[in-house]
Amino acid sequence: MQLYLDNAATTHIKQEVLDEMIKAFEHYGNSEAKFYDVSELAKDDIRKARKKVADLVCAKPEEIVFTSGATEANNLVIKGSYYHSTKQKKKIIISSVEHSSVYDTCKYLEMQGLELVELKVDSTGMIDLNQLKDEIDENTILVSIILVNNEIGTIQDLKSIAKICENKNVSLHLDITQAVGKIEIDFYKSSAIKFMTFTAHKIYGPKGIGCLAIKTDQNGLKEEIVPLFHGGEQEDGFRAGTLSNELIVGFGKACEIAKNNLRTNQIKTRELEAILIEKLEQKFGDKFSINNNFDNRVHDILNVRLRSFNNLILLKAISPIVAASTGSACSVARPSRVLKNIGMSDLEISESIRLSLSPYMNKEDLKVIDLI
Repeated sequence: MQLYLDNAATTHIKQEVLDEMIKAFEHYGNSEAKFYDVSELAKDDIRKARKKVADLVCAKPEEIVFTSGATEANNLVIKGSYYHSTKQKKKIIISSVEHSSVYDTCKYLEMQGLELVELKVDSTGMIDLNQLKDEIDENTILVSIILVNNEIGTIQDLKSIAKICENKNVSLHLDITQAVGKIEIDFYKSSAIKFMTFTAHKIYGPKGIGCLAIKTDQNGLKEEIVPLFHGGEQEDGFRAGTLSNELIVGFGKACEIAKNNLRTNQIKTRELEAILIEKLEQKFGDKFSINNNFDNRVHDILNVRLRSFNNLILLKAISPIVAASTGSACSVARPSRVLKNIGMSDLEISESIRLSLSPYMNKEDLKVIDLI
C-alpha cells in the first residue's frame, strides 16, 4: 500500500463530499435559468454551498465569487486590480516566496509596465515588514501575500502586515489556499484585507472549483476589478460562465467539514508529524535534517533534507510505497524558488523533499516509512 504524503499538492475527496456531489447531479438545470424545478434546485444548491464556503473564512455569502480554482482566482484579483487601476504608474508588492500563480502572473504584468516589488524573507520565510512599510507608496495598487507557504508552511504575521496596509491605505490580497482548514481565518480581521483566494482540492474537495472573496462596503458593493472572462452576468459580472452546481456543492461540503474539524485536525497533524520525524531520524540518522524547523508554521507540511540523496532519484525510488514531492506541483521542473529565497544552496535544495500529511491518516499508515 502506498503512503500518500503529497497532500499539499492535492487531497483525496472525502466520501461525504462525493455523496453530496452525486446528489447534486440530479439538479442539472442551469442555475441562471428561471421558473423550472431543476434550475431552481441547482440555484438553491449553490446558495447553500456559497454560505458554507463563506462561513469557513468569516465572509458574507455574497462576497464569494466562484472560479475554477485558486490559480484562476489569483489571476483574477491581480490582473483585475492592475487593469482596473487608473494610475499612470502601478506597483504591486508580493513576497519572494509566493505561489507560482501569483509570482508568474506578476512577472507577466511586469512586462506590461507593472512595477513589481518582491519582499525579502528570512530563513523561516517571514517577510521583511520594514521593507513592506518602506515600499508602499502612492503608486501601490495591491499587496499580495501568501498567508501559509505551500512548501515550508510558514504562517505570516498577518496582524502586522494588515496594520501596515491599513496605515498606508492600500488593499491587501491574501492567498489562503494552504491556510484554510488549518488555522482560523477571518476576512474581517482587518479593513485592509480586500481579497482572499482559495480552492477546494486542498481541503478534501473536488478539483476544478475555487473562489475569490471580494470584500463589500457598507452599501454592499464589492471592490472593483476587471474580470478575466466576459460573456455572461454570472457571479455579479466578475466571472462569466455557467456555474457547476456539482463542484460548488462539493466545495461547500468540504468547507463545512474543514470548519467543524479544525481543532481536531490541528492536534492530529502535530501527532502525525512527530511520529514521521521520529521515523525519519531512526531511518536516516545524521543525514536527516528539517528545513522548516521553526515554530511559525502549520504542521502538515514538513520540508526535509536527506544528505547524499538526490531528491528526484530518491522520490522515484520510493514511489511504489511513498508518494511525495520536491515542492510545489506547479513548478516541479525548476529548483525551489522558496528554498532558494530562505537561503538554501543548490546542493541543499537538490537533497530536499516536501512531505505533507493528512489529518485523516492513521498513525499505523506511517509504518510504511520503515520499508524505505
